[in-house]
Amino acid sequence: MADYHILGVNRYGTAAQVVMHFAVPDANNDAGVNYRVALVEMLGGTASAVPGLDAGEQTQLDTGEFCEHSLTFHTHSGESLVQKRARLDARWTVLGASVIAELAIRLSVWGYERIVP
Repeated sequence: MADYHILGVNRYGTAAQVVMHFAVPDANNDAGVNYRVALVEMLGGTASAVPGLDAGEQTQLDTGEFCEHSLTFHTHSGESLVQKRARLDARWTVLGASVIAELAIRLSVWGYERIVP
């Protein structure tokens, strides 16, 4: 699974549309449901934002092993490709923790059931 895909840039070359992939923990939430299962159930199916995503990557999304996060990445004038890549790599690293933490909160009690006596 690629960590991120660049889908294109604006006509000025100053902003890129990026889709990032983050690994979903293989652990259970507070209701005893695996986060990957909960994610798949919550989404009700998966369609990647990446056109032509290969079958292996699509399978990893379909099973909840990975999730996607889309963003606009702004570049700076005079910035080299190496500098852009380093900033985008750093953004992926920083976002990974927050995206997964937010997902864990959203799915923390997914699947909880109770019959009140």
